[in-house]
Amino acid sequence: MIIGEAADPDGGIPHGAALRRFATAVIKDHDDLDAARQALLDALGEKRTVQAAAIVADFDAINRVADATGIELDELTAHHDADLIENLGFERMRST
Repeated sequence: MIIGEAADPDGGIPHGAALRRFATAVIKDHDDLDAARQALLDALGEKRTVQAAAIVADFDAINRVADATGIELDELTAHHDADLIENLGFERMRST
């Protein structure tokens, strides 16, 4: 489990907590970005931190394009993933 309290703070993913903290800082908690980036550098090194940053940037860009063009989730996905979308706060994370 990645979100919420879990027995494994990494959620079963190597350095998952540091990756989650970094992604969250990039997307919505900008005050933590410098510290989250440094924690990721300490955990992964420079090359892998750059790779993680590129992945976060790609997903953010894809979401911005979808938002800008008005693309919405199809009904099946929206219905099937409604709890996940609400729990993760995705409905509040539209690009501004």
